[in-house]
Amino acid sequence: MTKIGFLLCVLVKFTFCQTRNHSDEYCNPEVFRPQCSKSDVILMRNANYGRMHIGRCLTAEEVDAHRTRVGDDPSYFGCYANVLDVLDQSCSGQTNCEIRVAEILERNIRPCFAGLMVYLEADFDCITVADEKRSCAIKASTNPTHIISSSPQQRICGREFHPWIVESPVGQRISVTLIDFNGKVTDDVNRHLCNSYGTIVDREGKRNVSICGGKGQRQSKQYMSTGNTLEIYFEEITDNKGRFMLSLEAVGCSDIIPPDDTWLKRNLDVIVIGCYSNRLTWKLSCSEGKWIGVLGNCSINKLRDGTDETVQREAKIIISDQEQVLAIVAISGCTFAVCLVIVCVGTLCLRRFYVRYNKQHDYKSLSLIGNQETDKRLTLSVPADGSIEAVERRHSEGMPTYSVFLGNDDDRLTNGSAINH
Repeated sequence: MTKIGFLLCVLVKFTFCQTRNHSDEYCNPEVFRPQCSKSDVILMRNANYGRMHIGRCLTAEEVDAHRTRVGDDPSYFGCYANVLDVLDQSCSGQTNCEIRVAEILERNIRPCFAGLMVYLEADFDCITVADEKRSCAIKASTNPTHIISSSPQQRICGREFHPWIVESPVGQRISVTLIDFNGKVTDDVNRHLCNSYGTIVDREGKRNVSICGGKGQRQSKQYMSTGNTLEIYFEEITDNKGRFMLSLEAVGCSDIIPPDDTWLKRNLDVIVIGCYSNRLTWKLSCSEGKWIGVLGNCSINKLRDGTDETVQREAKIIISDQEQVLAIVAISGCTFAVCLVIVCVGTLCLRRFYVRYNKQHDYKSLSLIGNQETDKRLTLSVPADGSIEAVERRHSEGMPTYSVFLGNDDDRLTNGSAINH
């Protein structure tokens, strides 16, 4: 604020002009008169009353004069009282307000030695609130949205058949914070009582939660939704003690649409995405409303950035130790089976060859009787060497020692008869 603006404000009824997000000193008998636009309301941030430091209201000459007489007594300089609750009751939640600095003294608030010059140091913001004349539906985001309790006569939203409906993107939850303008609680009994300002209905979580105020705690967390929608109902409070503000904020990260040929598994603030066609997987973590990580492509090995702020990591194919052992066992078993088949086939072939060889070389045939008309003859086959040892050897091995055949050569292959002994 310029010096000319400051002088004009002081000259007009000792009122000091204020703008959005402003902090300043207000001397006695000045007036604290904050003002916001029609869509905004006042939210007091800080308010101290006393002799905090040297500035516009408290000069160095005055402080030095008292110090020479009383020394560094904290009741003369550095003394103050927190009067945020006083300004909350008069200004917070309103578009404009007016309070004289002298009124604070009339409330019997005396942080410093009587008769000394005291002043007010105040800080306030102009907060945009939801306009219930337009809609009772609110889109919650990571930037807090505020709703204010209005008088029952002016109230449109928050009624039984017209609740505030709060919705955040799918995957995010809604945090509800109460800012209570009803001042301090002096006794311990009321501090533990719940003065219900309304009800939060979480249909997905199947819960109804009371908005508890009047405990002397100016700001308190009230509820964290299970899903991404809430309904809020206000009580019909007729007096000025039911003034409050709710801050609604979407927390966490919204769900993402997985790429083609992938599966997705989410556990709170961690998402694992994997490919159906191979064993590639990617892990993303939620931080400050954003997914941090690398999202790959299942069809190619090239990786692409999945978020605004990423930590590059290489995707790896993960094969467990158990799968490696099973693969080795399967290969070894197949190799053993092939070897066994080769050995068995070789053994059978050698045996057949041995039998055929013996039939061809261990016997000699003798034609004993022949008939020229029928070409039939009696043939006797005996061991080739004709020795007794050969006969006994063949007998011990279970092989025939001699055979007798009646017929010609063609009959041997067709219908000839033979006797083996």
